[in-house]
Amino acid sequence: MDAINCQTGDTLAREQVEVEKKEQVLGAVGKAASRLRGKLGESLASIKKFDAPVEEATTSSLEALKAFSLGEAERSKGSELTAIPFYKHAVELDPNFGVAYARLGQSYANSGQSELAAENTKLAFERRERASELEKLYISTHYYDNVTGELDKSIEAYQLWKRTYPRDSIPTNNLGVAYSTMGKFDQGLEEAQETMRLDPNSAFSYGVLGGAYLGLNRLAEARAVRQKEIARNLGSTNSHRDLYMLDFLEGDTAGMQREAEWAKGKPDEFFMLETVAEAAAFSGQLRKSREAYHQAIESAQRGKFEEGAAGIAARQGMTEAMFSNSLKAREAAQAAVAVNRSRFTLIFAGMAQSMAGDVRQATGTADELSKRFPTDAFVNSVWVPSIRGEIEINRGNPGKAIELLQAASPYEFGFFPRMLPTYVRGQAYLRARQGKEAAAEFQKVLDHRGSCQTSPQCALAHLQLARARALSGDATGARSAYQDFFAIWKDADPDISILKEAKAEYAKLN
Repeated sequence: MDAINCQTGDTLAREQVEVEKKEQVLGAVGKAASRLRGKLGESLASIKKFDAPVEEATTSSLEALKAFSLGEAERSKGSELTAIPFYKHAVELDPNFGVAYARLGQSYANSGQSELAAENTKLAFERRERASELEKLYISTHYYDNVTGELDKSIEAYQLWKRTYPRDSIPTNNLGVAYSTMGKFDQGLEEAQETMRLDPNSAFSYGVLGGAYLGLNRLAEARAVRQKEIARNLGSTNSHRDLYMLDFLEGDTAGMQREAEWAKGKPDEFFMLETVAEAAAFSGQLRKSREAYHQAIESAQRGKFEEGAAGIAARQGMTEAMFSNSLKAREAAQAAVAVNRSRFTLIFAGMAQSMAGDVRQATGTADELSKRFPTDAFVNSVWVPSIRGEIEINRGNPGKAIELLQAASPYEFGFFPRMLPTYVRGQAYLRARQGKEAAAEFQKVLDHRGSCQTSPQCALAHLQLARARALSGDATGARSAYQDFFAIWKDADPDISILKEAKAEYAKLN
């Protein structure tokens, strides 16, 4: 076992050991590693503190460790789907391999399979006592991420991990993700830059850095990061989907087509297809959007991504509701929850139901979310208030909706909410006939395109801004906002009801 200076290639220290049979390899490696750490200058106290035997703390199976290592190699390239079989094999070989369950859970999470993510992360958490100190940190942080949703505890644990292992890129990466998910993109960028410094050869480093730049509306830098990632053969469907969104934000239709073509036939093509569907809806092309949603659902079903298919159906329901197609919205939401009732399926089905005016179903969905996920920060501070806020708007209680949506304020600019709570709050102010306050909310949506991306509400915010300005007596500002909306929807399907309404409202202004 050699410790090598990676810049010069010089050997810094060496340990050599022989064993009689392969079952003794892991124990011998662990002891040799401890001696090597001493030669490299680590204090005796530190070695004792972080010196759990490999065969006791990680796994007693050399074959399981090999399978785990193969999964790690795939995952470092950004290939979650190809890593999953190796992690599954590792836990088959050693059912007590805690960190392998945790990695398996995170690979499921990153591929949109939250139920399997929670299931495997729970199994890891149950085995955390049979793990090294570093592995315990990994398991506990991901338990907060994937099972309980306790964002504050997750961030606190990542910060402890970062202090304890300052050269490890995982805590900085995941802090970057957490901050960007919350909309704290400056902090996210700081962590992402440190992640890239620590590990420039990991696909995750590029993902978190590109995401932070996107959230800050620094589109050129976001593009450069993703292009470099792809040039280094670390790209994935997520990388190309981000480039598709950047092309969309910059009006590059040829670039959008190129990225969509790249994803064709990939096992996770449905991620790209849903983005295509959103972009079409953003532009008012509802027929094209419906076709892309249909293709996305079929793609997920072919790959046996049940939760993915259900989530797409639920989000299509949200789109239909935004376009005032209440019946289609309700049907899509019902189809989604009939197949899958995961956290994310319920979130988006509940939003579709509430936006479509299905108060009874939406109330039941919000109640189920609160009961099943009582500690989840995003569920209880963002999504349940947003669902209940829409319900109150439908009941004619916009003041109550505004009050409920205060809970979402710390998180609403992040990637997960995508400005939807802000949009709903703006609608509540409109219903309350508080035009200036409504205009301020819709302007926030328009100012955060990097957060909103291809979400249809970001286009509709122009229309709602026009209505808010008209309500507050700003006819000139209203005309300008209507014109911006019509420019975005210049190729929209002409029979969309909200487009007809907008044109009639604009005509009255003139």
